[in-house]
Amino acid sequence: MKLNPKTIFLILTILMSALYAWPELNYQDLLSQGDHGRDLYAFDAVTHGKLPYKDFWWVYGPIMPYYYGLFFKLFGVHITSVLLGRALLVVVCSAFLYLSAACLMPPLLAYIAAIWFTQSRLEFFFTYNHIGGIASELVICWCLLSYIRIGSMSYLWIALIADFVLGLVKINFGLAGLAGIVLSVLWIDSSKKYLFDEQKKKFYLCAAAVVPLALGIIYWLLLHELPLYAIRQCMPYYGDDQPYHATPLQTVPYYLMQHWFTLVRTPLGLPIGIVLHGCTLLGLYLLISKKVEKTFRQDVLLALAVIGIFFVFYFHEFLVSGVWYRTYWSFPFLALFHFVMIAVAFTFIPKFVRILIMVFLGGLAMAGIVVHIGMVQSQKLPFRYLSMDRGRIYVGNEPQWTDTVNRVTGYLNSTLKQDDLFFALPYDCLYYYLTGKTSPTRQLIFFDHIKIPPQQEISVIRELMDHNTSYVLMSSRIASPETGLGVFGKTYCPLIAEYIHENYLPLIRQGGDWTQPPGWADNHGVIILKRK
Repeated sequence: MKLNPKTIFLILTILMSALYAWPELNYQDLLSQGDHGRDLYAFDAVTHGKLPYKDFWWVYGPIMPYYYGLFFKLFGVHITSVLLGRALLVVVCSAFLYLSAACLMPPLLAYIAAIWFTQSRLEFFFTYNHIGGIASELVICWCLLSYIRIGSMSYLWIALIADFVLGLVKINFGLAGLAGIVLSVLWIDSSKKYLFDEQKKKFYLCAAAVVPLALGIIYWLLLHELPLYAIRQCMPYYGDDQPYHATPLQTVPYYLMQHWFTLVRTPLGLPIGIVLHGCTLLGLYLLISKKVEKTFRQDVLLALAVIGIFFVFYFHEFLVSGVWYRTYWSFPFLALFHFVMIAVAFTFIPKFVRILIMVFLGGLAMAGIVVHIGMVQSQKLPFRYLSMDRGRIYVGNEPQWTDTVNRVTGYLNSTLKQDDLFFALPYDCLYYYLTGKTSPTRQLIFFDHIKIPPQQEISVIRELMDHNTSYVLMSSRIASPETGLGVFGKTYCPLIAEYIHENYLPLIRQGGDWTQPPGWADNHGVIILKRK
């Protein structure tokens, strides 16, 4: 069977992205006892019939715990199973960025765009959840760019399915995606004169009513039994439910400034910036001056409209928070934009210069993958290994963190009886997962910004009593200067602190760092208390 160039480069994209992800199948740059611990606990809990929100605190959409829970079922309950599931999504993201790019440019340039994206992809380092959303949004992008060229309704139905999944990954991005799809299709249909027939009417009905209603029903079924304060803790989209606030007047200049720093921070930054932004400026000139073939120009302008709509819509979390990692949702569209403009510029640039640019960008992308593999492999040292059965991975955390987690987990596994439970706070769910123990409380996180009211404190104390909780594990994050965290017992949860003080005695300090300010995945100290 003879393969066409588009298929050949798709296969190469899949192979290169798999090669990129391969060394991370048993390695994670940073593992946090809180955020990653929460994810791992959730993935394990759903395999035992527990429901997100209702049975344990969960702050994203409900679908990803089931996705990763499936990998636990198929490959065993250890972190390598989760990393395998994540690696599969990395490959999916690369493949659909390639397919999106190939709608507008030659397969070789689309391949360079895909491997460039793969090795420069901004990682949501704090959760395994969001990579599922990036995969969904790239499927949507491919569908809309394909619809520009072909006008087939099948792409729009696939886009709605992908957006439904995105809404179950993170509800606000699912709703933003729906708005982006509808606006994009209206724009495309108006420009391409596509028919407004019965199928299109059904599409708009599904986009405007069926998908939002289905999402609403699923979230309502999982959330409706919870009190309002618990719903706000799981869905922190109202008022000051999150600790970080900013205005667009602050975040937009900050975003532009960070991009400038990216260009001047390293020796390679400037030539990369010159190539990307130079081609972008040339491409804009060619489009504005209509020096591009008419049909191609129309498709490119529509594609840029779609890319721009989704870039702006997926930028909303950063605009109101200024938290840098929230720009990562829009990064695929930024990467795609630059390569579309390179494709436009290539219609004018001499062949020799085109070859130089592709060798330069493709070479850097390939080198980035090779460097990434080497760096990850160099980190796989014995003192970075989580040795317990549910771990089985190397981590990039400081050695003292790894040693503390290994020793505390070993102590708990050897000390706790089969029916014994422990209470980990303020946010150390990793120990629940590593020991295979269920949290005695539905609530997994205790910080200032969670705004735990007295009635919830009383409910938590009742759960601790009902489960006859034998031990309490406290990490050094009980007193943190970090924004929104606070001091346990003083700035939040005074009733729980009093209950623990009256009913538990310090048993053993397992070590770790109690001298430096506790970090998200470093300076980690642990103390264990036993019921009197």
